Amino acid sequence: MDEKIAEGLERRNRLVAEGKLLTYEPEGPVPSLDEIEELSRGWGTAVSEALDWTRGEW
Repeated sequence: MDEKIAEGLERRNRLVAEGKLLTYEPEGPVPSLDEIEELSRGWGTAVSEALDWTRGEW
């Protein structure tokens, strides 16, 4: 595992243990970006542009 990733996970776990970071499990399956894009048709260009901008970063 990359050292920076390991350090990040250690920091995250420490913050969770200290109560400084909240975590939660999704209530159901998380939709893909393609599904969100389909659902958001007609909401205007800002939503589509935001989705395009984040595509591939996950």
